[in-house]
Amino acid sequence: MKYTLTQRLFWVLAFLGLATLPMVVAVTGDSPEGRHFWIEFGVMLGFLGFGILAIQFVITGRFRWFAAGFGLDNILQFHRQTGIFAWVLVFAHPIILLVYDRSFLEYFDPRVNAPRAWALGFIMVATPVLVASTLWRLAFGLSYERWRLVHGLLSCAILLLGLGHIVMVDVYSEPLWKKGAFSLIGMGAIYLLVHSRVVRPWRMRRVPYRVKEVRAERGDACTLVMEPDGHPGMAYRAGQFAWITIGDSAFSMQQHPYSFSSGETSRALEFTVKALGDFSSGVKHLSPGTRAFLEGPYGAFTFTPGMSQGALFVAGGVGITPIMSMLRTFRDRGEAFPMVLFYANKTWDGIIFREEIERMSETMPIQVVHVLEEPPAGWKGERGFITREILDRYLPKDPARYTYFICGPAPMMDVAEAALKENGIGIWSLYSERFGMV
Repeated sequence: MKYTLTQRLFWVLAFLGLATLPMVVAVTGDSPEGRHFWIEFGVMLGFLGFGILAIQFVITGRFRWFAAGFGLDNILQFHRQTGIFAWVLVFAHPIILLVYDRSFLEYFDPRVNAPRAWALGFIMVATPVLVASTLWRLAFGLSYERWRLVHGLLSCAILLLGLGHIVMVDVYSEPLWKKGAFSLIGMGAIYLLVHSRVVRPWRMRRVPYRVKEVRAERGDACTLVMEPDGHPGMAYRAGQFAWITIGDSAFSMQQHPYSFSSGETSRALEFTVKALGDFSSGVKHLSPGTRAFLEGPYGAFTFTPGMSQGALFVAGGVGITPIMSMLRTFRDRGEAFPMVLFYANKTWDGIIFREEIERMSETMPIQVVHVLEEPPAGWKGERGFITREILDRYLPKDPARYTYFICGPAPMMDVAEAALKENGIGIWSLYSERFGMV
């Protein structure tokens, strides 16, 4: 389910309203004695940065009332871009003030006020560390679990210290009601983190799962089969994903998002995982009976029969998993609308679900186009990587009547998205999901 234009406009306005809320609070009521434009401009940038930092706790909180119509890819990309923008604002705030008036240096002088100086110094160091560790986590050798812990702690520290800075500098926060309003914004954001890290896992304890089977697949992948332990299980839509925590505790920092590969009618939940990182490489070693917890479902990478007259899928490697969930659901329900599947892989032997897809093509109205980077001898199909030329050769005659789904490596998705848009496919008919966490 994607949001309508009206709903999207609402969320844009809501974001702008929340981001500028600290500024609105600051200038409401009696104004302080006017200062030079650049001083006031720099101060307002600080308030805006504080507002955008607070919103990050909403964006990443996995709240259904917010995330229902946005795909994981869209949420992550938006979070990264707005996070970088907030970092720019946080840095621009003191720099502009210092350029215009060097007397602001005393804010960083521990001889004048040691707690304030150390707090501001920490913010100036921690903010770029937060951004850099997010953008280049793998280059720094950070595991996902360790990065997640560092990211959460630094985010909370920066927000709380920023709140303390606002409250203690009385130029725009002297009235008690303003101090209360700023505190409500900051502590409200912290509560959202507490809710996702503490309240939600506490509730998840009551709905555990057990590993039923770990099934080997082609392409150095395996399928993790789970069953509910003492409860009815989870209802989800084909193409969605869940966050998986393996172990006896729901409070573990080890929590990873994986798409369902099972069909909607299956009681057992299946997740097909390719060995790409520390966690995913260890999935194949899990034993039946291992306890697990699932949070979800999430995601808008879904197809509803009737939303169009056909479906076209572009998958690369393990990006086939949410698409396979859709195909299995369509098969089980006897759907008969036309489908096209482009599936890119390195080798023929490494194609996940190869045999099952072949059987589907014999009984379902689906055209399968395999694209191999290293094809075997005598291969007569498509070679290399998915390109616009390959897509153009198999696009349906009436492309506007189809819904399009793309999932796989970023370079492939970039090419496919651009090619489909150049063929007149609008954003309302195009769904993308990137796998950015391992």
